[in-house]
Amino acid sequence: MSEHVPSSSSSVIQSLPRDLLFDMFASIGSQSFVDLHRMKICCKDFLELSEESYVLQNISLDNFPFIQWIPNENALIFLKRCVESENVESLYREGLREYFSYPNGNKGGLESLKFAAQKCHKEAMYVYGMILMCSENRDSRKQGVEYLRSLRKSKCIMRTRKNVQYFTNSLWKSNGVLLRNSTPICNTNSTCNGWRVKEGRWSLMDEDDDIKLCENC
Repeated sequence: MSEHVPSSSSSVIQSLPRDLLFDMFASIGSQSFVDLHRMKICCKDFLELSEESYVLQNISLDNFPFIQWIPNENALIFLKRCVESENVESLYREGLREYFSYPNGNKGGLESLKFAAQKCHKEAMYVYGMILMCSENRDSRKQGVEYLRSLRKSKCIMRTRKNVQYFTNSLWKSNGVLLRNSTPICNTNSTCNGWRVKEGRWSLMDEDDDIKLCENC
């Protein structure tokens, strides 16, 4: 897409119903922040549309690094607005940074992860589900299994895990409030093949592997 849209094209687009323009800008933003930026500099009306919460909710953050090693004030303001607009990717990233922040972690980040998970953000579902599975509360652990079950049914759990690992590798991880529950969820070691997988180090399987594990494993 070129840097400037001809004025005649702008006029045609501006004549479209506002709801349709919202959907169009949200769709463009969900695919590429760069393309949305090119649209917003065309005219004042496009700039205003691109700043609406509905558009920010759906905007892609692929062009923004997880950690702003060289803080840019405009980028930080933009990312803050994404969080305020409940953009699930920004809430996932913010929650991940807060919850695992050094030295003690921040429980507030868990709420952001929970919100993003409830909106079916896959990486948030994985992280939040795993945190719940560390709980001493049996109902919380069951809820954690539910999130992992949903990802497993979609055959994306391993890919999601790798995406989470990509972000967490850049964190100095520490959280004094997160303790692993040492009691296994699976209590059928006499019949479940999962216990053979767990001998020594865990074996990572492909999405389509099926060795008749119980669901908890």
